[in-house]
Amino acid sequence: MLASRLFLPLAAAFLFWLALPGTFVFDDHSLFVDAAVAPIDAWRQWLKPEQTRPLTYITFWLDYRLWGAQAAGFRFTNLLIHAAAAAFLFLIVRRLFDPATALIAAAVFALHPLTHEPLLYMFARGSSLAALFCLLALWLWLKEKPIPGIAAFAASLLAKEEWVAFPLALLLIDFARSRKPKWRCITAMLALSAAAGIRVIYATKIIPDSGSGFGQQTTPWKYFLLQGQSIPEYLWRVAVPINMSIDPAVPSESLAFWGLLAIGVGVAATYWSKTSQPGFWLLPALVLLLPSSSILPAADAIAFRRMYLPMAVVAIATALALKKRPKAAMALILLWSVLGAARRSTWASEQALWADAVQHAPGKLRPYIQLARLSPANDALRYLDKAREIAPNDPEVASERGRVWLESGDAARALGEFGRALALAPGQARHLQNRGAALLALGQADAARADFETALQRDPCLKPARENLLRLGVQAPPPRTTARCFAPPLSAPGTASPEGQSR
Repeated sequence: MLASRLFLPLAAAFLFWLALPGTFVFDDHSLFVDAAVAPIDAWRQWLKPEQTRPLTYITFWLDYRLWGAQAAGFRFTNLLIHAAAAAFLFLIVRRLFDPATALIAAAVFALHPLTHEPLLYMFARGSSLAALFCLLALWLWLKEKPIPGIAAFAASLLAKEEWVAFPLALLLIDFARSRKPKWRCITAMLALSAAAGIRVIYATKIIPDSGSGFGQQTTPWKYFLLQGQSIPEYLWRVAVPINMSIDPAVPSESLAFWGLLAIGVGVAATYWSKTSQPGFWLLPALVLLLPSSSILPAADAIAFRRMYLPMAVVAIATALALKKRPKAAMALILLWSVLGAARRSTWASEQALWADAVQHAPGKLRPYIQLARLSPANDALRYLDKAREIAPNDPEVASERGRVWLESGDAARALGEFGRALALAPGQARHLQNRGAALLALGQADAARADFETALQRDPCLKPARENLLRLGVQAPPPRTTARCFAPPLSAPGTASPEGQSR
C-alpha cells in the first residue's frame, strides 16, 4: 500500500528530473525562424493546406510566447503532454480491467525509454500530442461517446497524421470485446484518415525536403523491405531499450520478416482474440505502427519515436501479463527507468547526442556533419574528413567544409568547396548563396551579387542571401506573400554569411 502511494510522486519526480532542464537539438532550432511559430500572426500559416500539423504548431507558438527561446519551457510542455497521455491510458485500462492493471500499464508507458524521445526532443512533440488525442478518443469510445471520440481523433490528425490507422485499432478492440462495431463512426474516422493522407501527399509534393512522402530517394518497395528489419528493431527495444540513437544505422532490407509477421498475425488472431489476453494487444500495436513502417517512404527508415502510441498498447499487454506478479512488474519498471535515466546525459547537450549517434552508427553521414557544426574548426574538419570518406560526392560535406574555411578566414579554400557543392547539386539555392559569400569575402562584389540574386530567385525565403545583398547596398524584393518563410529584421551590414543545411 505504501509503495503504491509513493509511486506516483516518485514517477513524477523522475520524469521532471529526466526532462528538465534541456537543450534544443537538430530540427528544434528551425522553430524560431518558422513562419508558423515565430511571428505574432503565425495563425495565417496554420490555415494553409500544406500546414499538416497546425495543432502542434499552435503549441509551439504558445511556448514561444510564454518562454521565448528557453528549452526548459518547451520541454515542460512536452512533459505535460506525456503525463496527460499516461493519465488517459490509466483511465482506459481501469475501465477495461481494474485499477491495479491500469497503474502498471500507465507506469510502463510513462517510464519506458521508448516513449522518451517525444519528451526530450521538442520537434517530436507531434507524435505525443497526436497520441494524447487518440487515447482521449479511445477513452470516449469505451464510454460509448463515439461522436466526441471522432472529434478527438480529428484533433489527433491535426496534431500529426502519424496515427491514421487508429480507427482500425478501434475496430479490433470492438471485435475483441464482442461489441457490435459502430460502422458509421468507423467509416467517418477512416474518411478523416484518408483526407489527412491526401493532405500529407499534397504537402510533400509542394514543400521541398519535407522528409516524407513518395519524393524520397528510396522507392516504396525498398522502404517496405527496410521496414522488414526496422519493426523487429522496435520490438527488440520494447524488451531491451538500449542503443536508441537519434539517428540509428540504416537497417538492412528483409522480406523474410514480413512472411513471419503474416504467420504471427494469423496465429494471434486465432488464439488471442480477447482483450483479457496479453497477446491480443500486439495486433492493434502493429496496426498503429504500419502507416509509418510499411510503404510510405520517410527520410529516416527507423525512428524510435514512432513507437510512442504503439507503446501505450504494448503497455496494456505488459500489465496484463504481469498483474499477478506485482514484484516482477515493479522490478521491470525499475529496470526500464534506470535505462531511461542513462539517456539523460546523452540528451543533455547537442554535442553528446550526436557523439552518441556516431558511436552507434559510425558509417552514417549526418552525425558527422552535425558534430562539425558544433565543433571548433580543427575538430570540424576532422569530422568532415570522416564524412567525406563515407560519402565523397555528397554536396553537404563540401558545403560544410566551405563554411568552416570561410569562418576561419580562408575565403579562397571556401570558394573551392562551395563551388564543388554547387557542381554536385546545381539546383540548390543554398550552395549558390554560399559561393556568393566566399566571392564577397574575396572582394568580387559583382559576381557575389549575381549569385545572391539568382539564389533568391530560386528560394525567396533564403535569408542569408537577402542579408548579403543588403550589405552590398541592394534591397531585394520581399518574398511572395504565399511563401512560407519568416525573416526577422535584417542585421546591420557586416561579414558575409554562409547558409547551412537546416539543422
